[in-house]
Amino acid sequence: MDAPMRTLRPLGLGEQISQRLRIDIISGAIPDGTHLAEDNIAARFDVSRGPVRDALRQLESEGLVENRRKRLFVSFLGLPDIEELYSLRENLESMALRLAVERASAKGWDAVQRLVDTMAVAADAGDHERFDEADMEFHTSFYRLSGHRRLAEAWRPYQRTFEVLLEMSNTPDMHAAVVDHQEFLDIVRTGDADAAVRRLHNHLLKAKRHIRDVIERQADLDESVPVDVS
Repeated sequence: MDAPMRTLRPLGLGEQISQRLRIDIISGAIPDGTHLAEDNIAARFDVSRGPVRDALRQLESEGLVENRRKRLFVSFLGLPDIEELYSLRENLESMALRLAVERASAKGWDAVQRLVDTMAVAADAGDHERFDEADMEFHTSFYRLSGHRRLAEAWRPYQRTFEVLLEMSNTPDMHAAVVDHQEFLDIVRTGDADAAVRRLHNHLLKAKRHIRDVIERQADLDESVPVDVS
């Protein structure tokens, strides 16, 4: 069933449409190989074709959509793509983390600590949205603190995809996740890059297993009705 979409604002239509389509593609509501017809998508969201083109261009840059002879099709195989995304992220983030450990100042890590503190406040309030935002910013901070502009740019196209995966996974125990992130940051601040990267590996492995379980359960239930955008 197509989830309700918030009322579209005059600005940022393309970004809003790309986010809704991104969720539908990753969740399987729009299956792999589906033709994404601009006219149908424009009708679905009651917008002109301009913001639809912007949205599809963005999804193509993320690898969720591919161009076949000037027609765009969904390109997301579920679990195999999840494995690929996480392997790519681990390699990018490990490099960013090593550089950040080497280059970042204590002030830079203090800013990351404030993100963990924000996660703790969100956990106490049961605020999943705020928690997820701080969680994603925690990891994105490694790229910023790495001082490597092109590495940060390499991560940027996949950040929205991982935001959707994080939202779908719906962290079952936010307080435990806060402890996990605090311990992670404590290791990072020791300056032991090898230990930090090992912790990152275990951290991402746990996250990948959780989202894989979520996707497998969703597939087993098979209660969703594919969205018609062909």
